[in-house]
Amino acid sequence: MAQFKITEARLRTIKQRQWKDRWGSDYVAGIWADPKEAPGISTGSILRPAKVGLREFHTLSSAETFASLLVLMHPNCWEVQEQRIMYPLPRPHLLFGHPRASGLPLKQFAGSIEIADRLGLKHPKVRIRLGPKPQDWPIAPFPYFSDLLAYMEDAQGPYVVNISVKSKLSDFRRKGPKTSRSRANEDDPGTVARQQLEENYYASAGIRTQPIGRDQMPDDLCWNLRDLFLDDTYPLEATDAQRREVIEIWRDAIGRDLPAYVFARKIASKCGVPEREATAILRQSIWRRDLRVDLFRPILMTDPLRPEVDDVFVRFAAWFSR
Repeated sequence: MAQFKITEARLRTIKQRQWKDRWGSDYVAGIWADPKEAPGISTGSILRPAKVGLREFHTLSSAETFASLLVLMHPNCWEVQEQRIMYPLPRPHLLFGHPRASGLPLKQFAGSIEIADRLGLKHPKVRIRLGPKPQDWPIAPFPYFSDLLAYMEDAQGPYVVNISVKSKLSDFRRKGPKTSRSRANEDDPGTVARQQLEENYYASAGIRTQPIGRDQMPDDLCWNLRDLFLDDTYPLEATDAQRREVIEIWRDAIGRDLPAYVFARKIASKCGVPEREATAILRQSIWRRDLRVDLFRPILMTDPLRPEVDDVFVRFAAWFSR
């Protein structure tokens, strides 16, 4: 659950970005991955995913980045929103007003103030400078943030999963960087309470929260997701007919005991498509699930393409369930 400095100026920025519901390329993250806003110890990234219209997509840690890539690749995911506020006051469901959700019975959110009261927690607040006397300045609630919202669709229709991300699954019960006094195996009451607030807030609208630790995602899977994503928007000069022919050659290559670069050279010779573009078509086709290879082992041009053994979205199906 990201959180940045509590000031009136920050609150005004958040309201400008987040108070109006936006979708796709129009959505604006509540916290940006830049030195002025991201937490000081973060390793944030700014992505530009095709799935959300190539807008800036802000992740505040490497763990968030890899979790975001997994969400973005999911074939049943049609929208992802990052760094979204938990609204202090009651509001309609996040899907309210979206054409995909027309006619669905949607629950309303309880505000985060109400959730905090239920849990006996103190909600962040900030004074608004109105008038000459500081003692008369009104107090406004300052919002909490969640990490990722995955907008999914199944046979029953659209739904939302709130995805909360940490470096380790155990961090959902531990305080951030350890101090010399901290005990590694002790739950931190404040950390646990904040996670409970987030889960209860989304549950009030019928939205499940899924905690994900980066340590649950194998390293090879993460590096593969990164490499595939980086080529997802690589510009292609190949015609549609050439692209289809290239994909079929790559399909035939899967499971063959020859390094992938051999087939890239074959594509260049047979189809007139440069090797670099042939590689991009391969990675785009894997990212878009047109070609299925083993994502849990390194995908390298110097190695053979191994067929899929374990579907990543079957292994992690529970993460994306209602």
